[in-house]
Amino acid sequence: MLNKISLPFLYDYVFPNIILPNGLHPNMAIINYITTQYTNQYRSQTIFETNFEGNENNPFFLIFNNHLGVMPSTLRMDGSYLRQTCFHNLVRIEEDSVYFGKLRHQKYIYPMKLTLHFDRFTGNDRLCHKQNGEYFWKHISEEALHDIRGRRACIFLDWANENFIDKQEFLDLHHSLKKSGIPREQIVLSVNSFNAQQVYESWFSPEERMLEVRNLPFLLANISCYFAQDDRSRIKGTEWYLSRHRLRENYFLFPNRRGRPHRLALIFKLASEGVIDKGDWSLLDSNQLDHGFYEAERVYQINRDKVTESLTGKLPHNLKTEQGMTFEKDYGWNPNLSSSPFLHSYFYIASETYTNGEYKSLTEKVFKPIANYMPFIFVAFHGALDELRKLGFKTFEGFIDESYDKEPDYVTRMNMIATQILRLTSMTKEELHNWYWSMEDIFKFNRNHLFEIYKDEPVSKAFINHLWSKIQ
Repeated sequence: MLNKISLPFLYDYVFPNIILPNGLHPNMAIINYITTQYTNQYRSQTIFETNFEGNENNPFFLIFNNHLGVMPSTLRMDGSYLRQTCFHNLVRIEEDSVYFGKLRHQKYIYPMKLTLHFDRFTGNDRLCHKQNGEYFWKHISEEALHDIRGRRACIFLDWANENFIDKQEFLDLHHSLKKSGIPREQIVLSVNSFNAQQVYESWFSPEERMLEVRNLPFLLANISCYFAQDDRSRIKGTEWYLSRHRLRENYFLFPNRRGRPHRLALIFKLASEGVIDKGDWSLLDSNQLDHGFYEAERVYQINRDKVTESLTGKLPHNLKTEQGMTFEKDYGWNPNLSSSPFLHSYFYIASETYTNGEYKSLTEKVFKPIANYMPFIFVAFHGALDELRKLGFKTFEGFIDESYDKEPDYVTRMNMIATQILRLTSMTKEELHNWYWSMEDIFKFNRNHLFEIYKDEPVSKAFINHLWSKIQ
């Protein structure tokens, strides 16, 4: 088998200037077909995706309401995550038509790129974003469904940008598959995780499973490739080295787009201790403050009145170097934080999306400081630092007490993390400056390792090999 694997991806609707996502409602295919008659311009999105979301006056919303969900069953956009630059040295995607393509007479992959919210895909969504019973497989073409049931094609549920599916959502997916006639071996779900397969198989016995779940740490590969190839996204080495001759303005850097409870609670903790203004921090979404106060009271036993007084008029809050940034402008996991803030702070507080649960995954949040010569305290799941070390990165034991990573109890772990932040903010700037530069060799090693890891990342390679094996 060659190092670079070739995968045939076949689609139901292939037009001269657009390929529509698989599993799309036929009505949407008709609309997009009509639009292709009046333009020669190539488009990476369906007309539905381009015009629908967030606009209730759009004619598509008036026609379809919530029948199709917030988005169609799948999103093409830039296509499968396997088509991204970070995987170019591992896989070649050949796109073709289920009906008349030259690859039609061989086994193939039927890709479906899922919406960001997994429950909106199953057709059992309790939030009414998609009608119950509107299962994704109902809109697979009869031709493709026949091939899938006959084991001539394999469905690839591409969800490699997200990392958390709860057990009920899997049960909902199982329910949607019961009447599909799709063999469990012919449907593979990718999750941005190092252990999603193990979690799924621990929840369901072999007899209960309705599909295969596989680990695909897309964000690790994507961020590695992004920082390696785009030097605008990171501090230049010479610029960083020259910064040793001055004291930095801030003790810590703590950027937050979304105000998840554990992030809010930590901000409130630092505010209550009087150190929040020692750092450069942001909180672009302050709509869930009550959840944050509840979490702060539960985890840190913080007095709400004291926190309110400290943060009055400060929320939402921007980084000092990114005034005018808003929740809408800051695009989620895309690593678009400029390099400037990293030159003005001594350590980074990296807060993952989830701090509890069984899933182990890493996102851009911890790789930004690695790419920019910064030590970090990782507000994440139990064992997150250990996962980094397994990938070959060095952490900062001896400079930071990282025993918090070994603590399984969430409340205890969060308090241990806060203790380390408070310890560092109690140092003088001169002490912190010397502390920072004593880790110079670790910064260089981690940054260089990050730039290389996407080229030969073993879990991603294992997933691609597994997908290839399904069509042999």
